[in-house]
Amino acid sequence: MNSQGKSFIGSGGLRKAAALAVGLPVLLSSVALTPAQAAPTSGSTVLGSTAAGVARNVDPKSYQDGRYVVVLAEKPAATYDGGTPGYVPTKPQAGKKLDVGKAEVKQYQAHLQQKQQDVAKQQSVTINRDYTTAINGFSATLSANQAVNLAKNPDVLLVAPDTQSAPDYSTTDFLNLSGPNGAWNTQFGGQDQAGKGTVVGVIDTGYTPTSKFFAGDPVQPLVGDPQVGIPYRTSDGKIAMLKANGDTFVGECQKGTDTGAAFDGTACNSKVLAAHYFADAFLQTVPPAQRAPQEQISPIDVVSHGTHTASTAAGNPGVETFVDGRSFGKTSGVAPAAKLSIYKVCWEDTDPNTGGCYSSAAIAAIDQAIADGVDVLNYSISGATDTTTDPVSLAFLSAASAGIFVAASAGNSGPQASTVNHGAPWMTTVAATSFSQELQGTVEFSDGTKFRGASIMNHQVSGAGVVLSANAASGAGNAALCAPGSLDPAKIAGKVVVCDRGVVDRVAKSAEVLRGGGVGMILVNLTSSSLDTDKHAVPTVHVNPPASQAIKDKVGANPALTVSLVDHDTTGLPLEAQPQIAGFSSRGPLLATDSDLLKPDVSAPGVAVLAGVSPIGSKGDEYGFMSGTSMASPHIAGFGALILAKNPDWSPATVKSAMMTTASDVKLADGSKNQDVFATGAGEMNPASVLEPGLVYDAGTEDYLKFIQGTGVDLGKPGLGSTLPRDMNLPSFALGNLAGKIEVTRTVTALTPGQYRATVNVPGVDVKVTPSVLNFNEVGQKKTFKVTFENKTAALGTFAMGSLKWEGANKSVVSPIAVRPQSVLASKSIAFTSQEASGSADINIVSGSDSPTAVTIDGLSKADSSAAELVPGPVAVANNASNFVKTATVPPGTAFAKFSVISSDPTADFDLYVLSPSGQLFTAATPSASESLSLDNPQPGTYTIIANLYASPNNRPTKASVDAAILGANQGNATVTPNPIKMKNGKSGKLSFAWNNLTPGSYIGRLTFDGTSAPTFVSVLVSASGTVSVVPNDDQEGEHGKGKLQNAGEDQSNNAP
Repeated sequence: MNSQGKSFIGSGGLRKAAALAVGLPVLLSSVALTPAQAAPTSGSTVLGSTAAGVARNVDPKSYQDGRYVVVLAEKPAATYDGGTPGYVPTKPQAGKKLDVGKAEVKQYQAHLQQKQQDVAKQQSVTINRDYTTAINGFSATLSANQAVNLAKNPDVLLVAPDTQSAPDYSTTDFLNLSGPNGAWNTQFGGQDQAGKGTVVGVIDTGYTPTSKFFAGDPVQPLVGDPQVGIPYRTSDGKIAMLKANGDTFVGECQKGTDTGAAFDGTACNSKVLAAHYFADAFLQTVPPAQRAPQEQISPIDVVSHGTHTASTAAGNPGVETFVDGRSFGKTSGVAPAAKLSIYKVCWEDTDPNTGGCYSSAAIAAIDQAIADGVDVLNYSISGATDTTTDPVSLAFLSAASAGIFVAASAGNSGPQASTVNHGAPWMTTVAATSFSQELQGTVEFSDGTKFRGASIMNHQVSGAGVVLSANAASGAGNAALCAPGSLDPAKIAGKVVVCDRGVVDRVAKSAEVLRGGGVGMILVNLTSSSLDTDKHAVPTVHVNPPASQAIKDKVGANPALTVSLVDHDTTGLPLEAQPQIAGFSSRGPLLATDSDLLKPDVSAPGVAVLAGVSPIGSKGDEYGFMSGTSMASPHIAGFGALILAKNPDWSPATVKSAMMTTASDVKLADGSKNQDVFATGAGEMNPASVLEPGLVYDAGTEDYLKFIQGTGVDLGKPGLGSTLPRDMNLPSFALGNLAGKIEVTRTVTALTPGQYRATVNVPGVDVKVTPSVLNFNEVGQKKTFKVTFENKTAALGTFAMGSLKWEGANKSVVSPIAVRPQSVLASKSIAFTSQEASGSADINIVSGSDSPTAVTIDGLSKADSSAAELVPGPVAVANNASNFVKTATVPPGTAFAKFSVISSDPTADFDLYVLSPSGQLFTAATPSASESLSLDNPQPGTYTIIANLYASPNNRPTKASVDAAILGANQGNATVTPNPIKMKNGKSGKLSFAWNNLTPGSYIGRLTFDGTSAPTFVSVLVSASGTVSVVPNDDQEGEHGKGKLQNAGEDQSNNAP
């Protein structure tokens, strides 16, 4: 199976100033029952643009033969608001369902399908599946050439790979939903009304129809008038239900095929109203012999992930649960009265490089969900970390535009910074917290010492011998990790074995202990991480440092020790405060938007969550514990259903705002508040106050489109305008680069009129709110305010965190803040050209500190240059008439490498492909004459560079230089003046960059400013006298002896005061 990570192979994006990357998503859970893995999708969702605008916006990043999703520029039916002659608008009113049965909708969808066929025919492409609702596009199997040519078609917005992803104790009791004084009763009308009239769509691995969480009555034909929340059969056999918002959901149970033929379409009931599956990509990509033998081509879940998320979000109430024969009481879904609609997009196979959740399947599921009329979508599948406009996110923008609240998992790559995914502001991104310490066991040594850990053992161990696994090796495999076959039965029989966590599946470790005759296992985390309540083969206690090393030291030093494993906590130690952020939960700051948008948004329980599982994927079990942000996200999806059942006219942004501004604190172990908003977001969802937030930060489709243009993507709608990410109307504030004073704008809408007064606390940063008092006379009234940030004493280069609070009308409206003061703002990447060996040029900077700032120079390092002369032709990894191939070695510890193809003809079109040592393909294939690729902290090893001539006037031969530059230490051939920089905070100025005695060629360097979180990379191209070189991105040479600045990064004015 694929692990979560970023893949550049075959990824596509929108063309913009800075490239957009499409990440490789994974299903976000940390469990022994590891599910299949899924992928992002493609979508021009609500994007519409002129052909000219789109032509500039296509960024073909990496292409090879394979499956792709092609997104066209025209708007899909869900967001089409007119403009195409002969077709009336099809976009529904705000918050209303798209009626796909209307003649005008069908007519417009037919128009889109014809346009798709026209585009496909130009490249002799056969369409596999078309999309007209959530996005306007199609999936197809393409050659690399077809993909590149489609990406350059002005009618095409995006060409993205059909990638693979993976699916990322009674929490309802902990969240105070259940019980006579719980929020179901006090806020949502009781358990039978909690979520009534809403439908939660779950895009995942399918579901288990036989689970008690999904039990329901057969649905009968309608008698009399439709009633809110009561399903009925339509005349064509589908299931319909009048929703709380007045729309009607209409769905169906899709019959299985092939191995899933036993699912005959009759399993849907009064709880699960619809079930679909999307297997096209799986069936076309994975040969039958490589498909998991248990996989069923139907909505049936064979790996448990989808069953778990769906039952968490909206499973039936009061289900009695048992795990490994041990009762864990009754549990319920968050919105027990809500209905479910299942969309299976994830598939199991036997090859870790295939299978999973395909982007084309995810698009089709979103498309179907919009047409069905769901109110909420849960997406516990990974996404990109460095873009907000990947295809799946764009498809979800159409869902949000249709009034659908979207919850998505934040990722399981914590505690590392900048690992959070799903950064788009129209999605609610969910971090995972712990919520209970009841699932505890104790390691009791015969010397009287005790250690507490996680456990759900169904029987105990008393007075057994204990041995370190490393001291019980059989000679095969890694014994320290208790790998299969690694333990010697003669050394562990009748004993408890101490096993290190890592590499090998946790339950496989206990299975190895059982195989060797061991009677128990102590599983030790070598570094602090999640404590998981797996169903193990032998009684197991899972511990964290410092207990881990203490146990290992004790056992290693005293072979005579005996140990007991007890099924509850006997240590007498005080319990840690809850909830705490899970160690695995992905953190901000968001790589996308230059960290000017705060993610995750909110937190929810995601550690050892008890819910339904698939008997097929869990050896017959019906219930199980799973951990991950995958488990946190459906809690928020369920809350979305609860809120929309009570307030069906609330927009998705209003729902999100209410959740965030009323959230409660996430704790540290000592009970104090966790101040790291990049871990917790706004905090833990609080059902007791979410219905009365006082004020909300609302947003709609137009706001999101302006945001997209504000990120640098040209939608071809000049009259639309743009919104910088920092000004997106969100209930949070983030500034990735603060120098001088920066002002941001927000608008709040009153749900409870009254006078509200602002207070702000961000240590070290001066924050002013204008006006600081807002008076609202009626519900729905809007007020705009501005917030100005200026650093005073906060540390440079790191984030200062705090909050802004509006108090009034007996309400408290709280927003998290994260701002990073920098000592200097400069472009991230700058290029200079000259025909002189020595020269200089100015770099525009903004000072963020009154104190002197020193500048350190690395380089200038000369590139290894090769001359090539090519004619147009297809790309190939071979030296031929159209391609030049060379290799370059990157040593360990290299901070920066730049690969370029520099054309001698500004009217030609060279493309560049770079293959990393691990096989990742990086591509620069724009209409520019020259191309370059820059890699920060590149993987050491040998890189293969391919320069291809895509086009030239009259197909004539064209010369170019193919360069590979590896950054080294200071070469003494460059200086900056002044150094140190002495400017007042907020002042703009210039830094003179000079180079000397450079021979013709290409050079790279790095400028590091003390107190700034990221360096500035510099390239210098020195041309021999009389020659012509076209700098990548069409930069032209400057005046004689003086280089011309070319900003290849973000416009520094975006962050200037």
